Amino acid sequence: MASKRRLQQLTPSVLIPLAGLPPRPLGPGGKDNEAAIDQLVAEMTQRIKAITLAEAENNIIPRFNQVKTVACVSAEFRVHEDIPVQLRHGLFSQPASYPALLRFANAINRDDSKKDIRGLSIRVSNVRGPVVWGEPGIQDFLLNSYPALFAATPEEFLSFIRARQEGRELRFFLNPLDPHLKSLGIVLKAQKRHLSPLDIRYWSTVPFRLGETGGQVVKYSVTPCSSYRTTKAVRPGENQLRAAIKAHLQQEEACFSFGVQVQKDPESMPIEDASVIWDESVSPFQTVATITIRNQDFDNSESLAVCERSSFNPWQSLVAHEPLGRMNAVRRLVYAEAARLRNKE
Repeated sequence: MASKRRLQQLTPSVLIPLAGLPPRPLGPGGKDNEAAIDQLVAEMTQRIKAITLAEAENNIIPRFNQVKTVACVSAEFRVHEDIPVQLRHGLFSQPASYPALLRFANAINRDDSKKDIRGLSIRVSNVRGPVVWGEPGIQDFLLNSYPALFAATPEEFLSFIRARQEGRELRFFLNPLDPHLKSLGIVLKAQKRHLSPLDIRYWSTVPFRLGETGGQVVKYSVTPCSSYRTTKAVRPGENQLRAAIKAHLQQEEACFSFGVQVQKDPESMPIEDASVIWDESVSPFQTVATITIRNQDFDNSESLAVCERSSFNPWQSLVAHEPLGRMNAVRRLVYAEAARLRNKE
C-alpha cells in the first residue's frame, strides 16, 4: 500500500490553465514564427484528437505515442556533489536527493516481445526554482531509446500525423513526390527487441537550455548502471518487459546515470533538426545524477491504472531547463491538450 500511495502522490494534478502560459520566445522569424507554430499546434491537436478517439477502446482514450504502459515506479533522483561548475544550474545546482516517478512505455506496440522504440518519462518532485509552466516544484524529462527523432521538424511530424490519420504511414516514408528516406532509416534503426527497460539507454533527442540567463544548450541521456542484467525473457510474451522489471528489482535495485551533453558546434549539433545525433566523441555526456529504483509493488491493477492516467510534458520544467527549438515549441500545447483529452478534463 505504501508504494501505491507514493505513486498517487507523484501523479500530476491539474496543471495551470493554458491561458496562463508565459509569452513564448519568438526565436528566428519573430511573430511570423509564432504564427506558424500556432497553426502547427492547432492542426496537430485536431488530428491527434481524431486519431486517439478513433482508437479508443472500452471508453479509454490511448496516447498518440508511447501507447503501452509497461510500468510506473518510484525512484530516488540523487544529484552528485562533483558536478563541473558550468553544469551547476537548476536541478543540478547543488547536491540533493529528490523523489521521482519513472514511466516506462512502448511507442506503438502493446506486445512487449515485438520490435519497438521504448520511452522513459521522469518526473522529479520537490525541486526548487521558478518553472516555465505547470506546477511549482516539478521537473519532467522525456526520453526515447534512440538518440534522434525520425521527424527533423514539426512540419515533417505533421505530415506523418496526416498520413497516420489516413492509414497511410508507409506513404509518408516512400512517397515518390516527397520521400522521407532518412526518417525511414531512423525508424528501422530505432526499433529493437529489448529484454528489459532497465537495461536500455535513453536520450532526450531534442535540446534544452541549461541556466536561467542565457545559459548553454544541452541534451540529456540516461544510461543503465546496474550490475544485474536481464539475459533472457522472464515470461515471454505481451508483458515480458513488465515481468523483467519485477524480476530485476526482486534480485537487486536498479540504477541509471543521468548525463548532460553540451552543444559544442551549432552547425553539427543543431537545435532545429531533431533527426541529427550529436557526436559524443566531440561532446561526451557528463554524469550529474544517479537514479535508483528499489524493489516495490508496481504491477498491481491499481498502480497500473494510476500510471495510465499520468501525463508528462517537457514544459513542466524549471526555467533553468527550458525546452528549446520549434519541435519543443509545438510539444507544449499538443501534449497538454492530449493529456486533457485522455483524462476527460
